[in-house]
This record gives sequence, structure tokens and C-alpha cells, in this order.
Amino acid sequence: MKLLFKNIIILSKDDRSFLAHRLPMARAAQSVSKSVTVICQNTGKIRDLERANFEVIDLPAGKKSFNIFANISVTLRLANIYKKAKPGIVYHSSVQMSFIGAMASLFMGNVLQVNSITGVGYLFSSGNLKARILRSVLTPVMRILWVRNNAVMLFQNPDDRSLFCAKGLAKADAPLIRGSGVDIVKYSPVLKSKKPKTDGKNQADYAKEASDKKIVIGCASRLLKDKGLEELISAIRILEGSLALELRIAGEVYQHNPSSFSSSDIQKWSAIKSVSMLGNVKDMAKFWQGCDIAILPSHREGLPKALLEAAACGLPLLGANVAGTREIILHGSNGLLFTKGDDVDIANKINEMASDQTFREAAGKASRRLVETGGFSDADVQASFVDLFKSMAARADFANNR
Repeated sequence: MKLLFKNIIILSKDDRSFLAHRLPMARAAQSVSKSVTVICQNTGKIRDLERANFEVIDLPAGKKSFNIFANISVTLRLANIYKKAKPGIVYHSSVQMSFIGAMASLFMGNVLQVNSITGVGYLFSSGNLKARILRSVLTPVMRILWVRNNAVMLFQNPDDRSLFCAKGLAKADAPLIRGSGVDIVKYSPVLKSKKPKTDGKNQADYAKEASDKKIVIGCASRLLKDKGLEELISAIRILEGSLALELRIAGEVYQHNPSSFSSSDIQKWSAIKSVSMLGNVKDMAKFWQGCDIAILPSHREGLPKALLEAAACGLPLLGANVAGTREIILHGSNGLLFTKGDDVDIANKINEMASDQTFREAAGKASRRLVETGGFSDADVQASFVDLFKSMAARADFANNR
């Protein structure tokens, strides 16, 4: 493939989130650019990025959230990096990175930039007073930073695009790329025993063993309040006396996030008999392959990677009927949607799915088909980013030749 750029810079919060969510985009960048530089915080995975042929600059750019004054030094360092590198494109990988990166880009003139909205985050999803004040102060600033001829606002779902358009932060024809991709080879279904072994048992014993089989429900999420975990825990408490189940939650506390749960909250949940708090799980494919159902009660998403991975593993899905989640859960086909924040409805949907093995099996197969054919795989997402980068190169050529 013809190289269109000398260098593309990717600004990501840290090396772990880059490896988990940005690789298909970054591989697309490598296919059209002589070099690709990743700017992120080093949390111990920088060598993995270097082995994948990325140039890496360690810069912790995400610790001060949206505090303009606290981010001045980071912004100036970033601007200096941009000016020295003279990138063809800078790619900013979240609302926060797009805010900081766009401020740094002001020092460079008309460099092409992609501001990728991979979920609206605390700033646009929280209803608390601090978030509302921040929104009112920062929205005019973001309008100046983002609504520019050299900037592309990129979204993962149409709801987020509509929200940003309504606030004057994006154009109605801003591009969509559905999700961050999923490795459909690594994340694949495993054969599970459908029936318990009889081992000479009579029919009554067999029926009892089948009814007592524990249903394992998996949830992978950052431990934040807007992820709906309190309602999920409440739903499990409603059900645990009448349904044999185990909820396994993979995820960590994020102390720097204002909506993070505390360690004491996690300890209380861990004391519940039907709940297993697993913390950071390294092998997520194995995690999903050990579950019967995947659930995500989040109040809003970009396009949840956790559900993409679970779907690729052939799991039926449960989730709140909200932006992002309903892009991957087709109600009645590969899963069920419930009302956001409603613990009773969550409990009802869990019970409905847990009680219907035939539907679970059909929904799991539908999940796998969706990620294979719906444009969600790593290969499909990478191809979409190549098309985006090509279109931006053509735009730059047109502008330069006028």
C-alpha cells in the first residue's frame, strides 16, 4: 500500500488502554505512514508497543482530567513534540485526549487531527453539579478546538454524534467507525457440556441436577458509578434466593475518576455469596469462555469492547437500553435490553435468560454471527481506519493544490 504520510502521532491515555482498544486503528496508521508514534503514560507495557514497531514517548497526559490550568505543562510539552515531529495526522483517542491534544495542536497551525469520541465519559454523562459546571464552562472552549476545517470528529455510535451535534461540537456528517475491533480468533466460542452426566442417576436426580446448575454471569467494567454496578448488585441480591447463579466482575477501582467506587464498596460486594470480585483479569478470552451470560448495566457507552469480546465468544448478552450498548445487543436476537438503572428490570431479564437455555444458545450463536459479519472484527475496523486516513490525505492534497 502506498505510504500517504511520513508520520502519524497517536495520543492515548496509557499503554494498557492503547493495547486493549487502539491496535486496529494503529495498525491502519502503520499501513499508510512511514512511522507511527504513540504518546502515552508508561504503566509497564511500553516494551510491548516498541516490539510492535511503534515509536513511543512516555507522557502522562490524563491525570488532571479537564483542568485547563493543571494541564498547561502537559499541553506545552505535547505541543513541542508535535512541532518537532511535524506529523501528517494526530489522532486523539478519547474526549479527554481530544481536549488536551486539540489545545496542543493550536501551536501547529492546520495539522490534520482526528478527535475520537469513544464514549462521552464523565463530562457529558454525569448529572452531578461538578460535571454540569464543567460542561457549561468547557463546551464553548471545545467548540473552538474541535469545529475546525482541519479536524475530524469521529464517533462509535450515532447517539453520541447526535449529542455532540446538538451542542455544536461536531457536524452532522461526522464519520462513524463502530467500535475498537475484536480479535475473533482469540475470542471464540468453546464447547460446553449442555447436560449434566447421569452416571446411573434416576430421572428425578437428573432433573434436580439440571435445575441446580449454577448460571455464571460475567461483567467486565471499570468500577465506576456510571457503569450501573450498584443496580446490578441489587438485582443479584433480589435473585440469589431463587436462582442458582454467580456474578463474576472483572475490573478495578479508578481512584482518579470522580465517579469511582471505593475499596470499601468493593469489600462489601465481595462479602455477597453470589458475587465474585476478580479485579484485573489478564486473560479476558478465558474469562468470557467460562461464563454463560455477559452483562453490562452501564448508563452510556461508546461501543463496549467488553460486550464485543463476549459476543465473539458466543455468549448471549444483557445490557441497558442506552447509547452504545444497543449497537451490539439486538433485543430478542442475541440478547435482552433492560431499563437503565432499574434493578427490578435487570433481575427480571437475568431470570428470563437464565431460565431459557434454548434462547441462550440461539442468542449466543447470533452474537458470534454479529461480530463476524457486522463490521466489528479487528480486520473490519482496521479497514475502516485505512479508508478514513486515505480520505484525510486526499483532503490535504486538495487543500495544498488549490
